[in-house]
Amino acid sequence: MTACCHLSRREFLRWAALVGATPLLASLADQERAYAQGAAVALPISLELVTLTETTAIITWFTGDPTRPDTFGRLAPAPADTEVLLGTSPATMQVVHHDATPTPYHYVELTGLEPGQTYFYVARSGGLPATPSTTAYGNPVGTSTLPLPVSGPYLFQTPEPPPGRHLFTIALGADMHLGETVAGLATTQAGVEIPPGIRQLPGRPPYAEVMAGALAPEVRARGAQLVLIAGDVTSEAAAIDAAHAKTYLDRFGAHGRDYLVARGNHDRPHTGAKTASCRTVRNAPGYHDCFGDTFFGAGPTWFAHEAFGMRILGLDTYDKIGNGGDNGVLSDPQWAFVREELGRDKDQPTLVFGHHPVTVESTLININPVRFDLAPQQARQLEELYVATPGVFLHHAGHTHRNKQTRGLTATDVVFQEVSAVKEYPGGYTLLRVFTGGYALNFYKFRSALAQEWSERSRPEYAGLAPYYTFGNVNDRNSVVVRDLSGLRSTRDQVAPVTTARPAAQVLPVTGAGAGPALAAGAAALAIGAAARRLISDPCP
Repeated sequence: MTACCHLSRREFLRWAALVGATPLLASLADQERAYAQGAAVALPISLELVTLTETTAIITWFTGDPTRPDTFGRLAPAPADTEVLLGTSPATMQVVHHDATPTPYHYVELTGLEPGQTYFYVARSGGLPATPSTTAYGNPVGTSTLPLPVSGPYLFQTPEPPPGRHLFTIALGADMHLGETVAGLATTQAGVEIPPGIRQLPGRPPYAEVMAGALAPEVRARGAQLVLIAGDVTSEAAAIDAAHAKTYLDRFGAHGRDYLVARGNHDRPHTGAKTASCRTVRNAPGYHDCFGDTFFGAGPTWFAHEAFGMRILGLDTYDKIGNGGDNGVLSDPQWAFVREELGRDKDQPTLVFGHHPVTVESTLININPVRFDLAPQQARQLEELYVATPGVFLHHAGHTHRNKQTRGLTATDVVFQEVSAVKEYPGGYTLLRVFTGGYALNFYKFRSALAQEWSERSRPEYAGLAPYYTFGNVNDRNSVVVRDLSGLRSTRDQVAPVTTARPAAQVLPVTGAGAGPALAAGAAALAIGAAARRLISDPCP
């Protein structure tokens, strides 16, 4: 008999409280029954429905030992088997996946699902059902009803695919932070960490490199033909970190052809020895721009690019000298470029990406509503440009480290999509799959073993409140938009560049890819959100 089986009820509740503090909800009854039966200590927790497409669903969870928590309340990894039951009703569920290989990091991709179908599922390890990380905000398991059953079954509904023929796939990412060594770090003016940041395990590669290294092979394996990184490719724009970031991205292909990057506030010009080898910024003595040197040479750090018949506009949303903790801004020359570019071929399908979010809604629900997003006046002006440019259909941003889809006050036909950070929990990227009649956005966690390990290790950032803020609800992670994009081309159609203007796009509403509407934010969620905003006080996450 293992030592776990000698736990008293009070000791067990103390371990359960540690589980809850991460925050991880678990089924007390199931766990107590496991102890009573002398089972090994491998509690399946942190269940999440990550990705939901018309024919696939990805489910992840973690098994941990509650007798060995660390100072963050994280359970020690406890390897166990991986099993998923699935059916179109609770009565018809049966095992559709079982892997006896012990692992603490469980990742199951269900394929061959039917579009528009409701499915019920239970994930298990060691015969125990996996339980969700939270039932307040974020809807991690896909179910749209409250209260959630503690141990399932849970349900999801696969979306209908966008109409028409699939044309191409683009991977969207942000916030790689190459060179960073402490994650989830909020600091006071005195430099005190509140709460303590999270570091990589001794002997493991730096976590930013682990996650950056997973990006190129995984998006290529899922069919991405182009990668767009919306800023903060470095931690503090040191020359060596910019070079490392480019090395990892070059594994996908050539910059300017196969992948494109935009500057984030962390990529801004810096002073000091780590950037001294890079070119000096005009009219800013002592500041050196290693990000610009590495990716753009002496040219501007904003651009227009054409691929698949689509215009891609890359913005530098920290186009100034500053400390990175204030609003993003576009310089006057960049504004002139953007206005001129969007003034031409207004009906051409256009994707815009940049680091700082734009919408008022994003500002109101952000961690610092005063000085975090794009400067308010410029954000309004940018939306007005989108209204006057019917071809703009998507604005991709980072900076917030969260999966969040918002709407503009005026540019209501444009989807504004924030994507979670590459570098930390939940750790991954978003795929944009474009069809002749619309597009789908789907978030994917990294599959590599080291990336899964770090994702789970970084989950309790900001006193365990990070999952409430960063994971997003099922429709923030997975959505379908119906829109006429028939003027675009697939890779097999790539011939001579098309110079004629595209026909006007007919825009139809976004439909969620999850099981019904998102969860209503109750009093508990509002309180958690307020606490998260207070704790996540770093103006440059």
